[in-house]
Amino acid sequence: MPRVRAINVSAVKSLHLTPVAEATIGRDGIDHDREFMLADATGRIATQRNTRLLAQISSTYDAEAGELELVLPGGERVRSAPSPAGTTTVELWGREFPATLMNGPFADAVSEVVGTPLRLLRAQGGIRGLDSHAVSVLSQASVDEVGRRGGRDGLDPRRFRPTLLIDGCEAHAEDAWVGGVVRAGEARLRVIRLDPRCALTTLDPDTGERDADTLRWLAGYRRADDGEVYCGIYADVDEPGHVRVGDEVEPLEDA
Repeated sequence: MPRVRAINVSAVKSLHLTPVAEATIGRDGIDHDREFMLADATGRIATQRNTRLLAQISSTYDAEAGELELVLPGGERVRSAPSPAGTTTVELWGREFPATLMNGPFADAVSEVVGTPLRLLRAQGGIRGLDSHAVSVLSQASVDEVGRRGGRDGLDPRRFRPTLLIDGCEAHAEDAWVGGVVRAGEARLRVIRLDPRCALTTLDPDTGERDADTLRWLAGYRRADDGEVYCGIYADVDEPGHVRVGDEVEPLEDA
């Protein structure tokens, strides 16, 4: 039976992933995951694809205290309760939506690390900086197979940024779950489609430096008729619930 190997979150979109032992998966994904985003002066959302050094900064959000904490490359911690400072409009994956600019020391700290001015914001209306679906799922075996195709042992799965990393199944076995429902811990996930991959997978998840030709390796055996290369799956949340590392991940035949 496949099981949860790792749960990954980031309070700020595209910063270094933080592993957690357990989490609550709500309708919109793990609570407070990608709660905040960074944008430049034009409203373009910053991601590791256009700002690689974001990989060197990690983030956590203490919802009870209302405080965001960043850990910078040298280990310095920046912690404060962000407060509203006006509104703006931003664009993400072809969608425009209103967002609240946030005060605090975060924008200056991040901007100094990455070398370009960025602003911290929080989307309005419950929108978060997730991709097209609430949860992404990927098997360790799939990651290992990609690495094997490229002659690279120990390929770090974090470069694929899965919400849930699972083990106990064969490479790309998760593909077969598309169109069905999977139980992960107490949550029920409706698997919508395969996860198309981009240049972010070529970057070292700790440094942001390009160090692997993952897209070419995937294209060698996974290029689809639409020209995309896929690895892992996207899911929406049918029933929220708690999930822990070690929980079973079970396809449901009666869903």
